[in-house]
Amino acid sequence: MASSPASSISRFTAAAARINRRYGPWIALVVGATTAWLWRAGVDQIRAALVLASLAGAVVLLLLFPPWDEARGPAIKEKAWVRSAAWWTTVNLAQNALWFVIPFYILSTTWPSRNALFTLLLVALGIVSCFDLILRERLLRGGWAAVTFVVPALLAALQLFLPILTGLPPRFTIFASGAIAAFVGTCLIAPDTILRRSRVLPLVGTAVVGALAARAVLPLLAPAPLRIAQATFALGRNGLEPVSPVESLQAGPSEAYVFMALEAPRGLTETVRLVVEGDDRIETRPLEIQGGRAGGYRLWAPVKTPEEGRVRATVRTEGGQVVGAVSILVVPSAAVSAPATPSAVPAARPSTPPAG
Repeated sequence: MASSPASSISRFTAAAARINRRYGPWIALVVGATTAWLWRAGVDQIRAALVLASLAGAVVLLLLFPPWDEARGPAIKEKAWVRSAAWWTTVNLAQNALWFVIPFYILSTTWPSRNALFTLLLVALGIVSCFDLILRERLLRGGWAAVTFVVPALLAALQLFLPILTGLPPRFTIFASGAIAAFVGTCLIAPDTILRRSRVLPLVGTAVVGALAARAVLPLLAPAPLRIAQATFALGRNGLEPVSPVESLQAGPSEAYVFMALEAPRGLTETVRLVVEGDDRIETRPLEIQGGRAGGYRLWAPVKTPEEGRVRATVRTEGGQVVGAVSILVVPSAAVSAPATPSAVPAARPSTPPAG
């Protein structure tokens, strides 16, 4: 006797659920890491649009048919595929989406710095989501458990792709990312909120608060996918290239230099500056980055070392995010290291005019 279409769909859904349950996070991690590696050479708006469209569809499905709310409507009661899709959406948003964006944020995080906090939160949530007891008994029952996992993953994904898709700097897209994440979080706590006209104003207020809160915490987010490709201290320079790189600097009246090379995918627009902190503070002029440029961008600044201690150079965005940081020890003149061998001098790369 031939099996019915319903039983075939049920078997397929069950098999897919087993695969997703056992291998879903690892598949998402591999896909995310591979994408992050490939996008070092550039990313186009079409791919970003596809990711955001898929994310939007998943969010809409989750809000309309939350799997833990069986009374939402006849669609869940009478159509098993809608309920299955809602469960899949929840798992993918709260678990697999986390593992997809984690590689991007790890590559762009400066360790240690304040922007490491959000990356560590994503990693912690990703690990916790792999415990079946938490995933099935807590997260998939909605409420604050779902908010805890879905909202950070949604904020991370939106802030990763919205700047690339829109061409707006992250310090502007963070308002939209925060508003959407807050809106979704509110609807997860009260699934019937979006169906009531009387709740429109509170939802708008929640979105506004979420936008402002997200902008306030932007400095805690790594500037994914913007990242530092190279950092060098040198005794001299030839244009934008370091000459005689060193691992320590000599205390005295002489001047040295620090060079920071950045990589940004196609479509990303950002403004950065290089800040050198030691005995005094040196800050370069803002440099606007247009992602996708072959060879990336390079910033440099002079380094003054009148006394022993440590000099730290940091690249920051206009939104307060830390792109990268490097430090070097200033030692007495008798203990200064010899210049690095010629083979250690970085190869020349196409760059913008100096930002110092």
